[in-house]
Amino acid sequence: MAQRTVALCNGKYIGIETIYTVINGQQINIPEKLKELRAKSKKNELFCPCGCGSNLMLVAGDKNLREQHYRIKDGAYKQDCNVITEGKISVDSKIVLKCWLDDKLKVTDLESRVPIQAVDDIDRKYEFSFLSREKKIALSYCHERVNLSDEKMGLLESNNQGIHIIYVVDFINGGCDGQYPEGLMKIQNKQGYCLLLHVDEADYNSATMEAVFYAKNIYGLWQEVSFADGQLSEFSINGSGRVIYAGKSLDMMKTEANEQFKQRIEAEKIKRAETLKRIREEEERNREEQRKKQEEAKKERARLAEEATKRRADLEMEQRLAEEQQQAEIRRREEDFKRKMKSNFTQQETKIIDAEGKRWIKCEFCGKIATEDEFCSFGGQGRINLGICKYCSRNNPAVELKLQEMFTNVRSNRTSKYNPNTCPECGGSLRERRGPYGEFLACSNFPACSYKRKKLTIREWTKE
Repeated sequence: MAQRTVALCNGKYIGIETIYTVINGQQINIPEKLKELRAKSKKNELFCPCGCGSNLMLVAGDKNLREQHYRIKDGAYKQDCNVITEGKISVDSKIVLKCWLDDKLKVTDLESRVPIQAVDDIDRKYEFSFLSREKKIALSYCHERVNLSDEKMGLLESNNQGIHIIYVVDFINGGCDGQYPEGLMKIQNKQGYCLLLHVDEADYNSATMEAVFYAKNIYGLWQEVSFADGQLSEFSINGSGRVIYAGKSLDMMKTEANEQFKQRIEAEKIKRAETLKRIREEEERNREEQRKKQEEAKKERARLAEEATKRRADLEMEQRLAEEQQQAEIRRREEDFKRKMKSNFTQQETKIIDAEGKRWIKCEFCGKIATEDEFCSFGGQGRINLGICKYCSRNNPAVELKLQEMFTNVRSNRTSKYNPNTCPECGGSLRERRGPYGEFLACSNFPACSYKRKKLTIREWTKE
């Protein structure tokens, strides 16, 4: 916070900014104002603005412009003093604005901190920061936009003296970040634009100002649009109180900037519409391509499925034809085998085997021809393809007589004509073999002849 910056004299506020002015571009103290305030201080005419009654004196020098302020005279302090000190940036801004108005208006009646009731008969605490009754120009400075109440602005605008008001706020209030700038829009609605002041201490020559307005962009967000930005000294004021920059009134510049902004918005809308159209067309093309790809994939799947079905049908046909051919071949071989079977049984040297590897036997008693599994015995020397069927072995009495006669002949032959090295079934030679149960004799014509027996001595064979 700054030191005490206001004194009360004869019902009027005298701000510390009143001692400054600009001559030939240089910021200086006004010697006459210094003498006047010091004289009033000696006469105890300067009081604390809080109303406590404490006398004030001016603290000012010619070496440092940044230390000027009021302080309570020695011995004049009142215990109930509750003066509100002002922020440093606010004080510096008022000093700079006072210098600007002096530099541009060239008037001698410029007052500061003028209550509205001094201009109009309204009992309110609001004030003009600066006022020139001669030019009918006032300036209202606000450090924080929260203090921009509708009531204050309404009262300042409705004064009955026809005074034109210039609104200035500190630059920290600028920017909106897409949000609605409620406080600054109050100024824009009154003035048409906003003036943002940036000060470096209380130096008029380094102060800058920017003119901006607020409008919605293409996305509906609030945007700050700058249309004049430069040193504060580059801005001036015409006779009707309009602010001028680069030879043009800010009202005109704002109108042009607003039109350009609208044109940019329209151009962006057109561009955005074209972009959206292009995106939609691209999406539509992509969807169409995707649809075509899906249709092609569907057709390809159908084609593959049809080919697979055809391949299966062809394969089934080939298998069926192969099976039919195989069955036909089997039937042919069976028929051929059956045709030749009768003549085959006239010989007893070779086994009769069909196409499936089954051995066929003819019953010696009933003449039945069947596979070997339907016979209880078959084979032997001179009767390889002959045997006794199971039916005859159970039901035909001649079989038992034949068996007894055959066994008798075999025993007699064994004793007289025994040859242990000859196969009794096919006449082939017997050879020794070794198996899991020991040594045995087997026919050398295996597998044509499967005869085998255990190895016996001559005495054992004779006993049998």
